[in-house]
Amino acid sequence: MSTEKKVPKIVRKGSEILGVIAPTFLIEPTGLLSLLITSTGDVVADTLDKKLSNREAFRTNMAYQYFVEKLKLHQKNGLMIRDDEFFRFSVGRRKTFEELFEAILLKSKDQYEEEKVKFFSNLYANGCIDTSLTPQTISLFIVILDKLTFHHLDVLNKFYILGAGSNWKYNDMSYLSNKNINLPTYLAELQNLNLITPTFFGDSPLKITNLGEKLINSIEFENRFDDLSNEIILKNKN
Repeated sequence: MSTEKKVPKIVRKGSEILGVIAPTFLIEPTGLLSLLITSTGDVVADTLDKKLSNREAFRTNMAYQYFVEKLKLHQKNGLMIRDDEFFRFSVGRRKTFEELFEAILLKSKDQYEEEKVKFFSNLYANGCIDTSLTPQTISLFIVILDKLTFHHLDVLNKFYILGAGSNWKYNDMSYLSNKNINLPTYLAELQNLNLITPTFFGDSPLKITNLGEKLINSIEFENRFDDLSNEIILKNKN
C-alpha cells in the first residue's frame, strides 16, 4: 500500500496543512505559527515518503494529529508561540524546531507502546510555547521517553503526585518488590536518569527530582488503563 493511500490528506504536504489548519488559530503577529505549521507538515510528508509499515505510518500520523490538537488548545487558551532561538535560523545548520520535530516523529514511529506517542506530541507542542523547555532539554526528554516504558513513567508520575510528601526510603525496596517485583528495577533506572533522587543509605528518601517533575509536566502524563500494579506507591508507607 502506498503512503498516499495510508495517510490522510491533511498530513501529506505542508502547503495543504497550512490551508486546512492555520485559519482556525488566533492571529500570530510574529508569523511563527504559519511557519511552524508549514514546516512541520513538510517534515511529516518527508518522513511518510519513506517506506513504512502500516503501523509505523499510523503512529507517525497519530503523533502529528496529537501535536496539532495540543497546539490548537494552546492557541484557544491564549498562549503564544515562543519567539526565541527555538525558531531562529542559523547559517549552516538546520532549523532547531524542524530537527526536534523529526526526532519526535521518528521516535513515535517505532513505539510499540502506542500510548507513549501522545507524550512525544505533548512534549513538542509544549516546547513550542514554553521557553523554559530549551532545545537541549527537549532533546534529552525525547531520549528519556524513548528509553522508558509506560510503566516507568507511571511509577514516576506516582512519585510526582506524592511530591515532597513521599515517605518512601531506599530500605523499602524489599517491601515494594514483594508487592510488585518490577518496582525496584523501575526505580533504579529512574534514579540513573536523575528522575528520582539518588540513594546512598537505607534511610535515603525516594522522591521525584526537579528534572522528573519537569518531564511529567512537559509530557502531561496520564494513565487511562485499569492496571493497578504500581498503585502501592500512592499508599506512601509511613
